[in-house]
Amino acid sequence: MSEPAKFNADELALLYRTSRMLLEERDYGELLASVLDAAIEGLGADRGFVVVREEGRFRATVARNFRSEALDEAEAEVSSSISSAVLESNRAVLVGDALDSDRFRDHPSVKRLALRSVLCAPLVTSEEAFALIYLENRAANRFGERHRELLDEICRLTAPRLRAAVLIEHARRRAQELDAALGETDGILTADAALAGVLGTVRQVAPTDLPVLIQGETGTGKELVARALYRHSARAAGPFIVLNCAAIPAPLIESELFGYTRGAFTGAVRDRIGLVGAAHRGTLFLDEVGELPVELQPRLLRVLQSGEFTRLGSVRTETADVRVVAATNRDLAAEVEAGRFRSDLYFRLAAITIQLPPLRERPHDIRLLADRFLRRYAARYAKQPPELSGESLEALVAYAFPGNVRELESEMARLAAIAAPGALLGPEALNARLRGEKTSGAAATLPPMPLAEMEKRLITAVLAHTEGNRTRAAEILGISREGLRTKMQRLGLSEKTE
Repeated sequence: MSEPAKFNADELALLYRTSRMLLEERDYGELLASVLDAAIEGLGADRGFVVVREEGRFRATVARNFRSEALDEAEAEVSSSISSAVLESNRAVLVGDALDSDRFRDHPSVKRLALRSVLCAPLVTSEEAFALIYLENRAANRFGERHRELLDEICRLTAPRLRAAVLIEHARRRAQELDAALGETDGILTADAALAGVLGTVRQVAPTDLPVLIQGETGTGKELVARALYRHSARAAGPFIVLNCAAIPAPLIESELFGYTRGAFTGAVRDRIGLVGAAHRGTLFLDEVGELPVELQPRLLRVLQSGEFTRLGSVRTETADVRVVAATNRDLAAEVEAGRFRSDLYFRLAAITIQLPPLRERPHDIRLLADRFLRRYAARYAKQPPELSGESLEALVAYAFPGNVRELESEMARLAAIAAPGALLGPEALNARLRGEKTSGAAATLPPMPLAEMEKRLITAVLAHTEGNRTRAAEILGISREGLRTKMQRLGLSEKTE
């Protein structure tokens, strides 16, 4: 290892700050981004990225101040030429002026990108480079030998921790691939023609980079569809990041979504990249996007239009290559008319709209899913699954299922837990709300009314059923308790109900 005495006080402070980062609990994307940010700031670079070796090729994982097209070109240049120079020497390569370099000036991408000062260093463990840090300054001869030695030191310091993070991330992706391979039609079991048609549309639009808006009642499987879009896209190797806009208090959504810098507010003791930055080269799923505060909607629109965002407490514009998939159980067109949702954001999100049918309109799926859930949960208890009698199935088909698939799953989990192994379950085994008369399905024939009024009636009915227990009501509705509280406030429902 290099001798500490060769670095001045500022350089030692950078190495100390980097060491502290490595000791903090951070996820894969945050860790890579933090190291990159520290290197850019400490070495005076304009922009940079970290490339990780995947199947023999280096692929950009986090980047700063690159637009997508320029990043693709720079990534290709690193993969085709600069990486070989780095791997040959196993240390940082310094290019004072790429346009005047015998080795690089004839490369077409060097000319197109107008590359000048370049530093590229390997992250090495067990004599193998598993990643590279690439830094660039668009003025000639801005990096010197001292910068190269400092970047080499940063790479030696961070390599073991980053290698472990990369291996964990690869294992996570492999587990997702195995889960997908074992699932039925992307984890969605259906015999319904309408839903099968929706899944066909999902396969068609998944390879595009267009935003997708998934609409459907609570519990219809919107996140499953979002994950199917992700798995069948060109971004499947990247991250899938989820934000439930209804589950987080409005004042915290901004910092969660766009990140923040240290000192931006009380308690911000370190920089955080935010979910937009963490979703770089991947998919950002915004569940319950209709709950996104109006004041943040222009910032999301900016991400959709240009990929640009700014962290809370920062003046520096950053870019992320992100595909946005959004979901809502609200009528966003009506929300636009009411002034609660921006029309420009709505039209951008709704480039492709997928509408999921409610469970009450899929009677054949009720039978299929009930059997599947009984078997799944019985297996957890290592017991033979119970069976539903014909009368029980008729009662389920007659029920309106306001909580859709999530409500059915909850009921089957309860039955699997309490029933004797292999028992035949009659209607009396069902929860009281499910074994009512067939007219309970009349919710599907309610007179036309605004979606807000329908939501209000549904929440009131579920709270009445749970005798005011909001935690249980939120479970049935498939939202968080905080999300239920937010909806009740918006709809003007009493806060005193418990």
